[in-house]
Amino acid sequence: MSMFDEAPDYEHVRNPNLPWGYWLMHDNQGDERIVDEAGERWRSVRDHFWLSRLGMAPLSPPEQEEALEFLLTILAVIDRRTMGIEEYVHDLFDNDWNVGQHYGQWLITQRLIVYERRGRPHGPLTAEGQAVLLMLASTRSPEHASIPIGLRWVKARRGLDRGKTHARLKELLAEQEAFADRLACRFARKTIADLPAIVLVGDGFGPAIPLRRTIWSMTFPDDHARDRFYLWLHERVDRWDAWGEMAGTDGGRALSEHLMQLAFADRPIETG
Repeated sequence: MSMFDEAPDYEHVRNPNLPWGYWLMHDNQGDERIVDEAGERWRSVRDHFWLSRLGMAPLSPPEQEEALEFLLTILAVIDRRTMGIEEYVHDLFDNDWNVGQHYGQWLITQRLIVYERRGRPHGPLTAEGQAVLLMLASTRSPEHASIPIGLRWVKARRGLDRGKTHARLKELLAEQEAFADRLACRFARKTIADLPAIVLVGDGFGPAIPLRRTIWSMTFPDDHARDRFYLWLHERVDRWDAWGEMAGTDGGRALSEHLMQLAFADRPIETG
């Protein structure tokens, strides 16, 4: 269904004050399936909405939940009208205008937000969009329900690991940093110009008065990339003194090239 179909407006055939899918029925076969008006059986209201109403491709249950939670976030943000288009693109689409505009156009085509000729998702939500927002907010899984709807959900899922390993990774990094703090030459996690970074700090460097100095640094696109490299470094902690001497003698670029070679030297070459 798109806005160009000749289908009647949602509020003319459904009660706009109830969650989307309120008309679906549970079957009597004991497997917790639901039945639509055509007699087809679905795993859940969300499953019916994703596959039948939106016409999207089947995904694994976790991937489908991620996509629907993101849609819920977008609808909630638009409904609250708490940000302009710039904030919408920056916070929800990582500053990618093309992706943000395309998603807005898709929402318009799905008749979930009111048509705006430039395809920008200013809102407001249509009556069906409001009903979908209510349905998605009422059917969240325990995994996602612990995070409030809106930008906090997006920020919690952002990063190369999609937020899957944050808790255990935080514990592991704390353990590693407590150990590294006792070393004369050590890598440490920092923030440089608002970017996640790793620095190499050495004690006893300096031609006249030996001082603690930062002798090497590297920034990363997000915390997960930085933390994953930090753990890679910790697996080679016995080499830190030698790497510190290399950076102090030959410069940071020499160490960067050396680490790059080590990171990829044992990788198999993929030919197909």
